Amino acid sequence: MAGAVGDEDRSDLLVERPNVVDVAEAPSSASEASPVLGALRAVAADERVRAAEAAVREACTELRWNEALRRRWREARAEAAIRGAIASGGAEGAVVPTEVLREHVASASLTEAATGDPGLDAVAGLWRAGTRLVGWMPDLVGRGRPVVPPARALLAALHRDVVGPLAAGGQVGLEEVGAPRGGRLPAREGGPGRAPQGDELAARLAGLVGLIEVVRAPALVRAAVVHAEMLAARPFTAGNAAVGRLLVRHLLVRDGVEPTGTAVSDLYPGRLPSACADAAAAYVSGTMEGVVTWVVWQAEAVLVGVQEAQRLCRAVQAGTWRAG
Repeated sequence: MAGAVGDEDRSDLLVERPNVVDVAEAPSSASEASPVLGALRAVAADERVRAAEAAVREACTELRWNEALRRRWREARAEAAIRGAIASGGAEGAVVPTEVLREHVASASLTEAATGDPGLDAVAGLWRAGTRLVGWMPDLVGRGRPVVPPARALLAALHRDVVGPLAAGGQVGLEEVGAPRGGRLPAREGGPGRAPQGDELAARLAGLVGLIEVVRAPALVRAAVVHAEMLAARPFTAGNAAVGRLLVRHLLVRDGVEPTGTAVSDLYPGRLPSACADAAAAYVSGTMEGVVTWVVWQAEAVLVGVQEAQRLCRAVQAGTWRAG
């Protein structure tokens, strides 16, 4: 963000690079005076964003007290990781029946990155990443709080899970796994706007890291902008969209918005891909209106994920979740 955002001109939220909320100037250990905090809070103050956040928090509070999560929250989180992988894979074009992945997980047969089935391999990588996220979640009942790695290590770990199967299948180079794009290396996947290169890419990646780590940021806006930056900056050659969706789940749990870790927010992008594309295009337009449009879309995705979590919890409580 180019500087402090005043009430009279919130367009200062957007940088000279016309397609991104600027977090590059924010230090990774940001203070209250950080420009990134001012910009995020300006977005959060928009009436549409406030209404969207209120709806998300109400839905997540209702989910938190679902009866199934009193004793069977570990099962619910495990099932959410499976459903999230299926949904995210579908958004990437890897269509695998839920029961197929569930059977492989139950039989512990997903020990190799490549099985010979590219669709299953892709979904299995997403499941591994989702399971990693579960391992970083605080206990829902009790005081266990696992140590979460810093942002760069977090990005690399999720990317290895997601893109490792592509490397095993020869679709990307091993040197691209867990490593940001360097030099003039182009992104292999498309996205909204032009993918930055060189120094601009390095600045965008530094900004993304700062955005993940900045303290006391408005949680929904932070998660939404991190997701959008993964789509727009494309810091890796491949797997950016999938890692972006995983980061939304991680950040909403970490920041206390959705503490159950069962919301399947990956569903909405695959269910209505045109809505996701339109919202992402609005984000890279470089206007406050565009950023707000994206954040409201992200809230809708979270609400759809919470609805799926409620269905999941009912199935867990009834003992029918293994059937689908």
